[in-house]
Amino acid sequence: MALEQSSGQKRGKRLWRGGELDADPFALPVHVAVKATSLAERAMGFIRFATIYRDAITAYDSSPILGRFEWSEPVSAYEGVALRILPCDRQARNFVAVVELSHRHREARNLVIYAGEDGVDASARWRSWGRVLNLPLLIEDRDGDLHPAERRLGAIQISHPQPHAGANPLTARRPLAFGQSGQPRLWGHRLVVGGRPHAY
Repeated sequence: MALEQSSGQKRGKRLWRGGELDADPFALPVHVAVKATSLAERAMGFIRFATIYRDAITAYDSSPILGRFEWSEPVSAYEGVALRILPCDRQARNFVAVVELSHRHREARNLVIYAGEDGVDASARWRSWGRVLNLPLLIEDRDGDLHPAERRLGAIQISHPQPHAGANPLTARRPLAFGQSGQPRLWGHRLVVGGRPHAY
């Protein structure tokens, strides 16, 4: 609500004029108040008041002129937690990192949950909100389009290959007569009466 479309920029690039905001994902339910910054909404005094639960968002947009408009959305209606770097003015002299819940179908239901100049804090909040709400992490490109920050196959995150246990140099120090379970393998040449497993 506090993101204004800039006519002099590419589609999707918006301005942030809502000041600093920091909602704590580890204190749910958490309440946020987001000031409107588009010229029309500012003229009508709109402020979005929202409460974020682990499974839903309830909110109302309040204007002293037009009144109160209530709405709610399940968290499943959001496609992810988006990280954007937005200018604060048309001259792009100052930038702010914005974290918002990105609605799957209705951009008007997007909800900003962090705004600040500290990129480290923004990154931490971005990842924390994704974990707490179990939503994918999204990141904005220069054209204002959102892309997944992590590759996923359904609900499974795809990561770089990790070395398996056999790649550990200490693996060779285990007695060869024992497997991962610690139980002897029933191999004939290792079941010699009076025989001992290879020492470390």
